[in-house]
Amino acid sequence: MQIIWKRLLADRTLQLTGVLALLALAFGNVHWSDINAHTIIALAALMMLVSVYETEGLLVYVASTVVSHFQTTRQIIRVTFLMAFFGSMLFTNDVAILTLVPIFVTIARKIQLKMILPLVFMTIFANLGSAVTPFGNPQNLYLASFYQLPALDFFKMSLPLGMVSLGLLFLVTYLFANDTVGAVALEKHPINKRHMVVVLLVTVVVLAAILNALPIGVALIASGLLALGYDRTTFVKIDYGVLLLFVGFFVIVGALSRVPVLASVLTHLTDGPIKVFFAGILTSQVISNVPGAILLSKFTHLVYPLYLGVSIGGLGTIIASLANLLAWRQYQLQTDEQSWSFPTRSMLINVLLLLIFIPLGLILLKLN
Repeated sequence: MQIIWKRLLADRTLQLTGVLALLALAFGNVHWSDINAHTIIALAALMMLVSVYETEGLLVYVASTVVSHFQTTRQIIRVTFLMAFFGSMLFTNDVAILTLVPIFVTIARKIQLKMILPLVFMTIFANLGSAVTPFGNPQNLYLASFYQLPALDFFKMSLPLGMVSLGLLFLVTYLFANDTVGAVALEKHPINKRHMVVVLLVTVVVLAAILNALPIGVALIASGLLALGYDRTTFVKIDYGVLLLFVGFFVIVGALSRVPVLASVLTHLTDGPIKVFFAGILTSQVISNVPGAILLSKFTHLVYPLYLGVSIGGLGTIIASLANLLAWRQYQLQTDEQSWSFPTRSMLINVLLLLIFIPLGLILLKLN
């Protein structure tokens, strides 16, 4: 319990959100219905499940095994990008970053590879890949729940953006040299195959519930029982700050949405698909795409332009997606590098890609 409290008290983002949420409760107009319970339950179930995967070491095992089969710098970078892209679809962009950044830093040291640019692009492709599934990132979980989107409808929205992003991934890898480095040996811990059968079965149940094929409570019970029966220390590894952060977002956004002047402005900014698209991008640059999605959803029924806006809006400033901050923090932890090289280059590349993706987003809107 002490570990959990220590982690919560050290989370600056949570502290700021908590203060703003308390101010919203004290001076704003907040309703219980502002807190989307379905999203909180889905996120909790997913986090418990992912925590079991991390305890078992499956994600690190798979990533290490795959990377060890490639023998040039470009191949290693490409497969790392692909694992970030597809891994984030199932395990969220945060988990993809937490898993792959330490592995890539280890590889880069072994083969003397400059690591900042590959790590920046890895984060970008984790963000873009996570946009493809309803459970890839928190804003997708929320949008799928709030608009009650069937899985098929969600994938109709997300796959075109996903295909464009995948094409970009392959193009970007040609920016890196293709030097031969030989096979890279990485330490791997064996996994318990019997355990993994049970974990995979529970995974199917949790994802089915998130896709509305089962009641969402089933997902929470299944993942909770799995974590309890597997290893009770799994509960310590869960980042409860994320759940509290979401509750804070809901409270703050609920209060803001009832401020007459702001409500009037946002109603005007969301009265058409193009406006919603740009509103999603702009709010993401200032307050990040998760609270941006929650805020704008209060004022529009146009889910596709909102989805595109907050997904593409994850590019741009360092705070446009919280995953950008997570990647920077992981880079600092793994390298003891405290300079501003990572965030500076990250923002430069993100802004450049944002300028490329805005017209692509407008084309997708027109084709829809």
